Amino acid sequence: MIVKSLSLSNFRNYNRLFIEFNQDINILIGDNGQGKTNLIEAIYLLSVGKSFKTHIIKQMIMFDYDFAKVKGEVISNNKKRYLEIILGNDFKRAKIDDQDIYKISEYVGLLNVVVFIPDDLYLVKGGPRNRRRFVDVELSKISPIYVFNLSKYNNLLKERNKYLKVLNKKNMNSDEYLEVLDEQLAKLQVELIKKRIKFINKLGEKVKLIYQMISKKDDEIIDLCYLCFLKNEINYENILSMYKKNHQRDIRYMQTHIGIHKDDLGIYMNGNIADLFASQGQQRTIVLAMKVALIELIKDEIGEYPVLLLDDVLSELDETRKNMLLDILNQKIQTFITTTSIDGINHQIVEKAKKIYIKSGKEVA
Repeated sequence: MIVKSLSLSNFRNYNRLFIEFNQDINILIGDNGQGKTNLIEAIYLLSVGKSFKTHIIKQMIMFDYDFAKVKGEVISNNKKRYLEIILGNDFKRAKIDDQDIYKISEYVGLLNVVVFIPDDLYLVKGGPRNRRRFVDVELSKISPIYVFNLSKYNNLLKERNKYLKVLNKKNMNSDEYLEVLDEQLAKLQVELIKKRIKFINKLGEKVKLIYQMISKKDDEIIDLCYLCFLKNEINYENILSMYKKNHQRDIRYMQTHIGIHKDDLGIYMNGNIADLFASQGQQRTIVLAMKVALIELIKDEIGEYPVLLLDDVLSELDETRKNMLLDILNQKIQTFITTTSIDGINHQIVEKAKKIYIKSGKEVA
């Protein structure tokens, strides 16, 4: 996959910008606060329809403007496509080849990207919510049906929590509508859990090998596993039974306590929780291995490499990990790197890269 060009209107600190990219390596250079990360964010937005920085649309719209537009010319499956996201203060629209798209499942997947930001280095020791989001976002890129079912699940979950408040006010223990919501949620979760387990197992196999390749330590074994709320066999009947057992507690607290929205991605080193037993350097190597594994997994699933976005990550890595990552980029992966300076990047990749200098929301010579 390749992003050939990007057009921005009123996006972040860019009033108007059209920029063309190298199909290999693009290095975005500039001082902090000039707009380098905003370009990375715009490419990510074209991929999944969301930002990796914020969920508040208004923050992405230039001050004193009512809308913003991000449009990109991309090559996907050897076919030229035009992807577009239009942001308003109270709406968001997606277009493919100037045609409106009404289902996100029809949009996600046309441009696959893997983004690596400094906050990702805390994926191991962060909370379950971050890891759940990681799994959901990455799995959505390669499975449109997962996007569709996850969206349905989240809407049903909101509806169930809303209805629990109604039952609480009426001092009721249960009713037929709550049971209908339970049945719908249980049915959806069987498929969603199976997708998550399959994805994590495939990713884990690659992470184990890539970690050892980076660390050069055969005695450090990394394992990933899915930590599910359901401890027995994953089926409709068992999930439904758990919902019924939790009716009184859910109504009392007006919240759905069990479900995939509470699950986690377990990351282990030599059988121990990596958060507690891996050093900071080992944790960073695990995250780096996970990102590289994602690139390979997406290639296996869709037949072509995703676009790689590295937002100020190189300064966070030591020389060994930095060179290992840059060596990987010598493959046919279009890559965008943001940095304040290329002076500290001692690698041959810099020579062949297109260098784009950014200042105050503009490309400068």
